[in-house]
Amino acid sequence: MQKHLVIMACSATKASTAAPALDLYQGVMYSTFRANAPATRPAVVILSAKHGFIEAARVIEPYEQRMSEARADEMLAELPDFDALEWPAGVRSILLAGGKTYRRVMRAAIERRIELGLLDRDVTIEQTAGGIGYQRAQLGAYLRGIEHA
Repeated sequence: MQKHLVIMACSATKASTAAPALDLYQGVMYSTFRANAPATRPAVVILSAKHGFIEAARVIEPYEQRMSEARADEMLAELPDFDALEWPAGVRSILLAGGKTYRRVMRAAIERRIELGLLDRDVTIEQTAGGIGYQRAQLGAYLRGIEHA
């Protein structure tokens, strides 16, 4: 049973060849994740501007697609298609790591999953906020806190 879940926004900075999503994305939030993740990593789901919600281990090709408000609206209109992934069972704590446009889609997916009975209503939801430096600090603190939870 995995009690922690980190939902991360994709990154504009990517490796040049196909790789598991967690390795493909090379932005600062991903380097922060790698530097701070405990030995037993939490479950990770990634919100890709191109693919929707994907498993961290899913191998994908590099791509160029930004999460604009219009793209977020498209995803929200077809949320079941973009959120067809099976999330880990038993999640008690979720961290939303990404900008406000990503978080809007992430929150809608969580609400949908609660309505479908796939997540408990009392799941703890935290989110990063502020500039990228603050977001990196918040992600690092969350990950370091898992070891002591």
